[in-house]
Amino acid sequence: MNLFNNLSISNKFLIILLLVSVIPLFIVTFGFYRLGKDRLTKQTIHTLEVQAKNVNATVERYVNYKFKHIYKLAKMSELISILRTNEEARPRIVSHAIASFQARLRIDPDFLSISLLDREGNVVFSTDAIIQGNYAARPFFSEAVKGKNFVSAPCVDGGIAGIYFSIPVKQANKILGIATLQCRAEEFWELFEHESGRVGQGNAVILSNSDGVRIAHSTKMDLIFKSWVPLNPAIREQMLKERRYGSDITDIASTDIPEVMEAVTAVPPPRYFQHRLAIGKETYHSALQVMDNGWRIICTIPETTFLEPVHANIFYMSIISGVIVCVIVVASLIIGRLSTKRINTFVAISKEVASGDFSKEVPFTNGDEIGQLGKTFNAMIRSIKRMIEQLKDLNAVAVEIHSHIEIEQLLQDLINTSKRMIGAESGVLALLDETGEKIKYFKVSTPNPSEPCHIKEQPEGKGLLGMVIKKGQTIRLDNVANNHASVGLPLNHPPIYNLLGVPIKIDHKVVGGLLLANKAAGERFTGRDEETLLTITYQAAVAIENAKLYDEVQRLAITDGLTGLLNHKEFHRRLHEHIEGSKRYQYAVSLLMIDIDHFKRFNDTYGHQVGDYVLKVISDIIKTQTRAVDVCARYGGEEFAVILRESDAPYAGILSERICSTVYAYPFKHEGVRTQLSVSIGVACFPRDANNAKDLIKMADEALYMAKRSGRNKVCVSTPLNQTDASG
Repeated sequence: MNLFNNLSISNKFLIILLLVSVIPLFIVTFGFYRLGKDRLTKQTIHTLEVQAKNVNATVERYVNYKFKHIYKLAKMSELISILRTNEEARPRIVSHAIASFQARLRIDPDFLSISLLDREGNVVFSTDAIIQGNYAARPFFSEAVKGKNFVSAPCVDGGIAGIYFSIPVKQANKILGIATLQCRAEEFWELFEHESGRVGQGNAVILSNSDGVRIAHSTKMDLIFKSWVPLNPAIREQMLKERRYGSDITDIASTDIPEVMEAVTAVPPPRYFQHRLAIGKETYHSALQVMDNGWRIICTIPETTFLEPVHANIFYMSIISGVIVCVIVVASLIIGRLSTKRINTFVAISKEVASGDFSKEVPFTNGDEIGQLGKTFNAMIRSIKRMIEQLKDLNAVAVEIHSHIEIEQLLQDLINTSKRMIGAESGVLALLDETGEKIKYFKVSTPNPSEPCHIKEQPEGKGLLGMVIKKGQTIRLDNVANNHASVGLPLNHPPIYNLLGVPIKIDHKVVGGLLLANKAAGERFTGRDEETLLTITYQAAVAIENAKLYDEVQRLAITDGLTGLLNHKEFHRRLHEHIEGSKRYQYAVSLLMIDIDHFKRFNDTYGHQVGDYVLKVISDIIKTQTRAVDVCARYGGEEFAVILRESDAPYAGILSERICSTVYAYPFKHEGVRTQLSVSIGVACFPRDANNAKDLIKMADEALYMAKRSGRNKVCVSTPLNQTDASG
């Protein structure tokens, strides 16, 4: 496909014309070939069937003639008398019988030898000295002893290829033995030789037995032991052990052809089949005929023989097709040259557009299809120009979004920028908290900012905002009032006519949503607006993630890792900030210094892990007892600090007492042991007890030490502020 795309238009046109013209010719030629082949195949099959029947009749005549001859040659009375003679008298009668039969064979040379076997397969006598021993395993005995005449496949004994004809020797329907006569195999093969070429050049007739072993071949004396199919292991073993086909067997060659295996082993075999011979690629059509003894006659003929007339006609059709192709090539070259002139103009202008020059347009925009293509091409150039300008705007938006670190300012700029890019009147941006259940940040941008619109909880799968955030859907509505989801809008929302909303995703997880309402100039939101807003949210997702990471780093930098309270450094910064605020706005600042009593001894007794547990529990108690505006910090070790804004000494003392009593009542448990702990608290107030932060800490420390010296589990207020102690 890539190679075709890289070709010139004239070459493509040439290929298309060739396909359009050559394919019908090919279809016609193929149809002619198939029609002729089918017709000739049917004729050939019929011819092969007739030939198979003729060969079958010839073989049967030959076999019947041989058996008639055998009954004349071998007198049953003689054979019966030999078999019924006792063992002592048999040698003399056998010697006389051998001489008599040898004389008959010299007068009648149709047979090579005659042998007599008893019911066990032992040789009683034979005119051939080679035939001795037991032949019970040979088919010419095992089949004849069942009471029927039998002719064997060619066998090799003593280097001579022969065929055995066997007849049962009976007396009063009782089988006494088997008479076997051997003739030359060449005489049998001569029956097939004249069949070669009878139905066409390359015709052959092959005789196989039911095991798949070839017996005779009309074109050559192809001896047995070459089988069509892999033989049964038991039969193969019998052959190699000289128990089935003679004594000179050293190898068995086979051809693994499934179709032939079916033909020579199935009962009954198929009338007709096709296969490819191992020696070539020509397809042979074969018909089979079954003889009484299980032999199969296979008549074959090459496909090229009976399809020769069809091939000749196809050759002449190919010459005509070649002439047509040449005419098409010349015509396509001429037409291609004429049609590519204006296309080359497209190519030149396309190169200029690709280099960044969008001022050029094609000169022809009316008329034929190429003119219409020019009109569309010019519209495409203008569209590309607009898209490039939009990409520049998106790039500027990305730079602007990523320039923010603080998430509050980032979200507000994000919604304002989205309104400006899309051309909307109003916008809403909601960002979920870490649990994904509630809205943590909610930003609104409306034409009238003086009318606030707040949503405190995320809709439970209802409403327009819920569709975007809860379900992660992109919505584009042209008529919001008719949409069932509009029921989720707050009561004081501005009028909304059309809406565009997209979810904000981080790592495929919905973390918020951005909705724009009322496209400017009464227009509708388009698919391009949706794509632009999605692009903005992709950039915003990265910026939001970075802002969250920045907030987390900032939080970790000022937080104590064990207790979650502010660390020592941040405590001093907040205290300095509160002191400066107190000086400017005239409010009081109280400082509580809290220390765990006997903590070192507790830590040494129970270990640092239990000590860390106690520090966490006491820090949680301090946080639960203080207000959201109060500053809680871990000052160091087992010492904590609390900064109270706009408080006086009595309130600080009350809070300190509450913390002290809560810690003392808390059941600290570790390893099944309950321990009671207490804290000592010192309180100082600015500006009454000190003039700066350093002195305020000093005064609170002194009050703390006073609480410890006076018995611990107490709250002491700096002396200048209050001379009395409050016990816990």
